Amino acid sequence: MTIHLERRVEARSAPPLLATPVTAADAVAGPGSPAETACDLVIDRVAHTYRSAGGAPVEALAETSLIIPQGEFVALVGHSGCGKTTLLEIVAGLRPPTSGRVLLGGAEVVGPGRRRGVVFQQSSSLLPWRTVAGNVALGLELAHRSKAERRARVARELERVGLADFARHKVYELSGGMSQRAQIARALAGDPEVLLLDEPFSALDAFTRERLQEQLRAIWRQEGKTVLFVTHSVEEATLLATRVVVLSPRPGRVIADRQIGFTRRDLPLGQMRSDREVVGFAAELRDAIEAAGE
Repeated sequence: MTIHLERRVEARSAPPLLATPVTAADAVAGPGSPAETACDLVIDRVAHTYRSAGGAPVEALAETSLIIPQGEFVALVGHSGCGKTTLLEIVAGLRPPTSGRVLLGGAEVVGPGRRRGVVFQQSSSLLPWRTVAGNVALGLELAHRSKAERRARVARELERVGLADFARHKVYELSGGMSQRAQIARALAGDPEVLLLDEPFSALDAFTRERLQEQLRAIWRQEGKTVLFVTHSVEEATLLATRVVVLSPRPGRVIADRQIGFTRRDLPLGQMRSDREVVGFAAELRDAIEAAGE
């Protein structure tokens, strides 16, 4: 197969982020080649069109190709309705693409699977009749893991997200931030290769959001998992990601793709927020998104 990366952008009086092309391989060799096996996640010419309430076709996502190496933290940003969540759901196997395909380690994604852990924007995916521990253990139960393994894994993940004391609570007894931590623990419990997060902190207050950002960065550093993170916050993308991909307004397509190194700095996020380089990149990112919407 040949995968063409959409990394060129017209330089029509655009800000530096948009005007600067990204250097990368223009294609990936066929299955089994060194180029492909080195890449954990391959989005190969994926597009999606849905039917409106009136039956008219609506192109949500234009043909999009991305290569995400194992262990990379990629943030998807762009205007509302640009296809960020659609693309994430396709990668999760929750929505079939109209055309194209997604490969994970060379295997095509055809539906939900344990190799991908998903954290949604709302905590409604947690089962209210189960305890916090029961929710975290759900994937392990479906995978027919032993009780001893489930117990140990659940305890480990709840401890890591700071919910060890709430294992026996029902999820409706949790705050918004605690519910999001429970979702993250559930996603991690199955030891997925890829974490897919759809604006997991957007409904939280600023202080809770900042604490969870720090926790997520620490987990990513410890685990080294591939992360695909959808957010509307340019600051959040700049602080957490090693790479930021900007999608155009509908139909979404890649208009900028930039590697950044702020996430690898061994500094608290509170200090990084005031760093000139971080602030400058976030401003460029914001200008790029605004220019794309004009």
